[in-house]
Amino acid sequence: MKAATTAGEAAELTVSDLVVDYPIGWRRHRRAVDGVSLSVPAGRAVGLVGESGSGKSSLAKAVLGMAPLSAGRIAYGTTVLNDLRGAARPQDIQVVFQDPYSSLDPTKTIGYTLQEPLRAHSARTGRSLSRAEREESVRAMLAKVGLPAETAGRYPSQFSGGQRQRISIARALILQPRLLICDEAVSALDLSIQAQILNLLLELQAELGLSLLFITHDLSVVNHIAEDLVVLFRGRVMETGSAELVYRQPQHPYTRQLVMSAPTQDLEAQRARRERREALALPPARPAPLGEACPFAHRCAFAVERCRNERPLLRDAPLGGQVACHRADELPPWSEEHTQPREASGSPA
Repeated sequence: MKAATTAGEAAELTVSDLVVDYPIGWRRHRRAVDGVSLSVPAGRAVGLVGESGSGKSSLAKAVLGMAPLSAGRIAYGTTVLNDLRGAARPQDIQVVFQDPYSSLDPTKTIGYTLQEPLRAHSARTGRSLSRAEREESVRAMLAKVGLPAETAGRYPSQFSGGQRQRISIARALILQPRLLICDEAVSALDLSIQAQILNLLLELQAELGLSLLFITHDLSVVNHIAEDLVVLFRGRVMETGSAELVYRQPQHPYTRQLVMSAPTQDLEAQRARRERREALALPPARPAPLGEACPFAHRCAFAVERCRNERPLLRDAPLGGQVACHRADELPPWSEEHTQPREASGSPA
């Protein structure tokens, strides 16, 4: 059940036509994010989903000021973040990273780790907190994430993966941010622990009025927590819409593959998904250069010649939301999809 939140003092995060390039040699670069636009309205949870290499984490790093911007605009409320670094960046945006094992210093107690952002913030603002005030803030935040006060005196090695991720969430929230970016925050955890952390995030969102940008490769996970979804592939937006619509009625062939790849406890459904994936699978092929084709054409069983020669733009989808697919209107209905694609013209890629 997704949390119903109020915006409070939160502001909207807007990303417009974002391009992120990484240098890979002399006068060469690799484009990780290619013209992506999205928004995270105040108090809402937005999921950013795609396989490894789709550009999800690069987009998050750009929002956090950790990746170079080649083009585009990032704003939080009325504050443009493009050129802000270090102390100039708003403290309203914080992040929870994927690996709870490597994101905590093993030589420092949990209390020291959670006080670190408070000390740094005091140095930037000139408002000094006493040791007693910092310790009280740590105890209060540990309680919010379901950990006892004595946690502060222990070391990361004394905790399980789920407990460490709770500590990472506490550290991200200690400065009372309004937007929390969760970059694959549950992917390193067991399924039962994943559910606990997702429920914790939903409770915190409702209690604190947080906005969430939840990044993952697993559509079934993000469907549990997000209200809106953005699907990325090779740095481009493939589909957007409400989480319910995108998960239940995917309208892009790539999104359909993601849904069919999502794990399920129903063994019969899992077997049917695997058979459908195998029926629609194509032999490995070299992808076309970005800018000249649909980035998914080399893996799409529904692709025709137009897909290999013309980049599809994001447009209104037949069932709602938006989709970047030339053939979205021609795809078989998701609930009745055949194991073999229908051809409208040309031959499959």
